[in-house]
Amino acid sequence: MFYAQRTLLKREVLPEHVANAVFALTGGDLTHTTGLHIPVDAGVAAAFLR
Repeated sequence: MFYAQRTLLKREVLPEHVANAVFALTGGDLTHTTGLHIPVDAGVAAAFLR
């Protein structure tokens, strides 16, 4: 839970959350998204794109 408290959403990121993002990107519903940057990190400010 230490990691979760450091995120903006204060939520734990589990493997199924990452799997859901992969499924969304490969499932064909996001036809106008390249998927270049889709962070599944609950909002780690230090990892924001600059």
